[in-house]
Amino acid sequence: MINFKLAELRKKNNLTQQELGEALGVSYQTISKWENGVVSPDITMLPRISTWFGVSVDALLGLVPLDETYQPANSGTAEYWSNRIDYLKRTRKIMWNEDYMEFLVRSVWKLEKPVTILDCGCGYGSLGLMLLPILPKGSRYVGIDFNENMIAEAKRIYGGLAYDAEFILADIASWRPRETYDMVVSQAVLRHVNDGKFFLDRMIGFVGEGGLVVSMECNREFEAAGLYLEGMDYGDLCEHSGLKKLWTTELRNQNRDYSIAMKIPHYMKQAGLHDIGCRMNDRVTFLEPQQEEYQEILSGMIRADHWDDEKTKIQQQDDIAYFMNHGMSYREAEEYCRKENGIVRYLKENRGNVALTRVNGVMISYGWK
Repeated sequence: MINFKLAELRKKNNLTQQELGEALGVSYQTISKWENGVVSPDITMLPRISTWFGVSVDALLGLVPLDETYQPANSGTAEYWSNRIDYLKRTRKIMWNEDYMEFLVRSVWKLEKPVTILDCGCGYGSLGLMLLPILPKGSRYVGIDFNENMIAEAKRIYGGLAYDAEFILADIASWRPRETYDMVVSQAVLRHVNDGKFFLDRMIGFVGEGGLVVSMECNREFEAAGLYLEGMDYGDLCEHSGLKKLWTTELRNQNRDYSIAMKIPHYMKQAGLHDIGCRMNDRVTFLEPQQEEYQEILSGMIRADHWDDEKTKIQQQDDIAYFMNHGMSYREAEEYCRKENGIVRYLKENRGNVALTRVNGVMISYGWK
């Protein structure tokens, strides 16, 4: 599929079809037919058109981005999370087996006395809702996040509960705490921010001597290979060579590290923590129609992964342009969009009869100061 960029280039240069036709020595009707895909220009015309606009033939054909300027991923910004509370609630619902968290608290970290916890990038406080019932009585939870909507939702939820909890609207990068904490944690934060090591170092600075630092992060390689839909080709579902190029481009251009989960224990060692350990979250979601919460969980996955509706051709072209800007080839970006639309179609065609397995691959790294 060729994504001919003539109309985009013409409009970008404020030209009418008549003006462009005159410049190239063809009629405006010919320009119109080229732009609408009725006919394609003769191959000998492509170098002439690309030279006139000052772009390569590959860019003219949509095989590489017209604008080579890198467009940073924005998931490390407060604005990105302003309307994603529903996304967090749906994804957190299937992130943990609560008995495994209890095992960590009591058997691995051996927390036997009340602790004060700081949750960095707390969102709406989901981690506190899971930790506080199993921590020693008298424990206190403090959540900090840079998004106003998240903090407001956390205060609303905890306002009707009997927990000792506090929420702070601030940016970890510049925040100065009034105290140190017994335990500093983060969950699925470092993978989204630029310079996750800096964020981790800030966390370590907030914990008191003898305190515990815990980082729970997903390795994107694990996650990309962690979905099977019964009836679909697993090899196709888990193929992600294009995504690897995207992740590598983001790491190079904005230090957004898709593999940071693998590096966190080493960063902890470099920062001087001791008794460092790393475990895998044991949650694997196996879903089939006979299960009690089947529809709720499946609907949550569909909304969280934007599998509600197939992307239109225009939406796909926008996505392809973004993916190409982040290192994918046109073919890889097109294939990724095809695969996502294929999942949407499969889910709709098999509504009420979908069975799947999903592994998020969350690594839990921890160490003491």
